[in-house]
Parts: sequence; C-alpha cells; structure tokens
Amino acid sequence: MEFSFSDEQHMMYESVLGLFRQEAGPALCRKTYETGAEVAKSLAGTLADQGILGAGAAELYGGSELTLLDSALVFEAAGQTLLPFPLIENYVAATLVDRYGDEAQKQHWLSAMVSGTVIPTLAWGNVKDGFGQEGVQAVRQGGVLRLYGRRKFVPFLEAAGVVLMPVYATDVNAIMLVLCDPTQEGVSVESLESMDGSYPLGAISLNGYRVRDGELVAGGREAWAFAHTMGLVALAQEALGVAEEAFRRALDYVKVREQFGGPVGRFQAVKHTAADDYLMLESARVANRYASWLVSEKSPESPLYAAMAKAYASDTARRVTGDAIQLHGGIGFTWESDMHLYFKRAWRLASELGRATDLREEMARLVIDRGEEEGDGYGFTI
Repeated sequence: MEFSFSDEQHMMYESVLGLFRQEAGPALCRKTYETGAEVAKSLAGTLADQGILGAGAAELYGGSELTLLDSALVFEAAGQTLLPFPLIENYVAATLVDRYGDEAQKQHWLSAMVSGTVIPTLAWGNVKDGFGQEGVQAVRQGGVLRLYGRRKFVPFLEAAGVVLMPVYATDVNAIMLVLCDPTQEGVSVESLESMDGSYPLGAISLNGYRVRDGELVAGGREAWAFAHTMGLVALAQEALGVAEEAFRRALDYVKVREQFGGPVGRFQAVKHTAADDYLMLESARVANRYASWLVSEKSPESPLYAAMAKAYASDTARRVTGDAIQLHGGIGFTWESDMHLYFKRAWRLASELGRATDLREEMARLVIDRGEEEGDGYGFTI
C-alpha cells in the first residue's frame, strides 16, 4: 500500500486545520475549563455547516460517507487545535447507525447528527473503570425493555442529545446497542473529575429507563467491537496531532530563546531530544496510517493493529508533550503557557479505551489466539 495520504486528503486536512485553528485552539480550550460542555454546543453549527459532522453518514442522509482513512487527518487536526468537541464519538456513532441501523433510525438519527441538532456521544467505560461491555443490563418487565446500571467516561455527556451504549440483555443472553436519550425519565448524569478540563467526562446511571421504538441498534457485540476498534485508531490519530503541535511549538521556541549568547536550540542535549521526538512522531504516523487503512478495508487484522497504533501513539504523545514542557524551560511549567493544555490532552487520550500496557496485553492475546487457531504452535504468523 501507499503510506502517504493522497492530494485530496491533504487538501481536506489543510481546509479543516484552518477552520479548527480559527474556531478552536488553546483560547477556546481554556474557556472549556470554565464553561464545560457548553462550548461543544456552540461549535456544532459551524462544524455541521462545513460538512465535518457528516463524515460517518451516507450521502443519502446528508453525509459524505468517509472511511476512517479519509477521516484520519481530520482527527489529527482536532488534536493539533485541542478541539473541545466529541468529534470521534460523532463519527463512530454515525458510522454504527449507518452500518447497523434500520431505515427509520438512519432517517431520524443520521440527519440529526449530520446537521448538528443532536450531539451524539458514546458511553465508553464500565463501572469497573475499564472499557468492557458490562455495566448496564436490559430487563424485560411487562413487555417493556428497561435498563439498569451505569456507564462511565462519557465525553461531553452534558451536551449530548443521545448516548450510544452497550447493554446486556438477560432474557436472550446477548449484547445489544441502545441509543439512549439522557433527558428521559430513569436517567441521571453526573460530571467526573478529569485532568483534561477541556474534554469533560461524565457518568450515566439508568434506573428503569424505558427503551423506546427506534432506540435498539442491530449488531450487538460485533458492532460494539467495531466501535472500539474505530475509536482506538481515531484516538491514536488525535494523539499524534497533539504531539505534533507541541513539538512544533517547542521547536519554534528553542530557535528564538537565547542563552549564553545564542539560541538554546544549538545545544546538543536539545537537539537529541528533538531528534528522538521526531523519530517517535514519524513512527506513530506510519502505524496510524496502516491501522486506518486496515479498518477501512474491513480487515480481520484491524483489532490487532488498532491496539498497536493506539499504544504507540499514546507513548509518543506523553513523551513529546512532556519534552515540550522541558524544552520551554521554566515558562513551560506555568499556567500561562499553553504547553500544559497539550500535556493534559495527551494523557487523557493515552488512558481512553485502555492504557498502552493494557493494549499490549490485548495484542498478545490476539496474536496467541490467532496462532492457536492456525495451529503453528507458537502463536505467531510468519
């Protein structure tokens, strides 16, 4: 495959990056620390007008039906500008409804997501501080399906008009996906403490929530696994964008900051740090590109390489943003510097959907299981 993006993809990236720099950036990021999820509501209309919210939906419903590979650079631009909006959740939710929903669901939900009138989000986490499928049970009572339980780590929950979550159906012993309206009876939401105040997280609790017509999405366990894989790759790409911008700002700074009669960028220690960070950035770029391509091609290898890309991008983002603070010297540790905003976003992205160590354990299980199925006796494919 070709490991560089096409001219059309680069043109879209430049256009989106310009928009995000104009509408977002550190200033809006700081505002989100004060006002929370309300900032996302103010951005929805602009993003919808530019067609960005329609990436995961088919053209029939107002979208552009972009693959994950096509959208990768958009997520990268979101990371570079610290976009305070659940862009990944919007793409994943729209893609799932478009792929697994029935016609009525597509007509209703996709049009609303594309237009920005409804901000979707995903309830990624369970009650055990992990990212499994457990946490909420669906129980049939008097012919009515009701939900009980709790899900955590829901981005921009207070601004969301619909929450897509997995639930365990006790009567059929299966996982189902539900489009939950957080404003209905039987639902309570709460804010969670997050190091990254520009990306507010919440928890949703359900106590007898009544599932209405059109809220059940087909696909079940397979659909949620696909959402998880897409999420890993998209988060990896956003983390790359965060690291890239921090790296660029650090280089610009060491070129003009003078010490001992010249710019600090001339010192060998600074050069070595920058060279190491550049190597990590380029390696992450290749890993992300390949994982995006596999997901777009619906390859069975997608979960393995998605986990690999996310694990490496997480390490890269934490390392590069940390180095950027160091390269800024004393000013890098102050609130007035923007470096801590990138550092905090990098650490949040690194923990979402699993830390690097957890993902590498999952990679090992995938490789070993695949090897056992193929019968090579070692767990590796050569």
